[in-house]
Amino acid sequence: MADGPSVRPNARKSLPKLEEEWTDCTKCSLGERRSVVDGAFVFGEGAINGVMFVGEGPGVEEEKEGRPFIGTSGRLLRKLLTKLGLEEYYLTNLVSCRSCEPQKDAEGLPVLRKNHRTRQMEVAYRDEPPTPPQCAACSPRLYEEIYLVDPTVIVGLGNKACEALMGHSITITRDRGETSHIEIPGASFTPDLTDIRKEWMRNKKGVITTPTHQNMVRYHFVPTLHPAYVCRFLDDEGLDSPLRKLAADLRKAIRTHEFYRREVLGLAPTNFPDVDDATLQREVQQEED
Repeated sequence: MADGPSVRPNARKSLPKLEEEWTDCTKCSLGERRSVVDGAFVFGEGAINGVMFVGEGPGVEEEKEGRPFIGTSGRLLRKLLTKLGLEEYYLTNLVSCRSCEPQKDAEGLPVLRKNHRTRQMEVAYRDEPPTPPQCAACSPRLYEEIYLVDPTVIVGLGNKACEALMGHSITITRDRGETSHIEIPGASFTPDLTDIRKEWMRNKKGVITTPTHQNMVRYHFVPTLHPAYVCRFLDDEGLDSPLRKLAADLRKAIRTHEFYRREVLGLAPTNFPDVDDATLQREVQQEED
């Protein structure tokens, strides 16, 4: 995983407490803008110990309501998960504040629009990917959120989120669906053993030391397309359509989660709906029309 600010999760901390600690954050320009426009800090929501979805950042609808994935692309993702029968999932983002820039007209002047809530004219914004410094500023919150949610599998939505979590560049249209592992900082320590004799204790000039380093926690990881990308191609009914690719990756994550429930927790198999890709695509298209 990409390097970021150091963080040591508190295993006894609750998710509401973590949200409380970060809700007034102004560590980067996104938080500064949020505080100026009175936007919402968008923390994650959902079930722990299930499938965790990590997107890029909140959009205009999320900033208004303070909830993740409630805009157009978020509704598509939630619909797909419902139709595939997954109930145990958690939604969050790389950054918790909206990343956007003022829209400008042909003359370079800010575009204004009327705010129907305040009935005042205000600058219109367009969403932009968060910058590396902005992602780094928010990464301690994300790392600790992942640790507290403790998912069975993490799904990265889109290139930006996947690269941040995997720590290297990828091409999402080529690398989607390739299961791997990612690591995040853990709450405990791992002994530093000597290279040759693999001993922990050192005696240096009569002083006994037992050096340690922070442990890392591994998670199954599935990269996939961002639902916003899929939304642009809902009319594509081909066998290799973006919607079918996303559905295939979601099914892979669900199978991993189901294997954990059965083999590790000893729970009864889940009775998932038997819905094929063609039916899934047709139902989603009908609901979007």
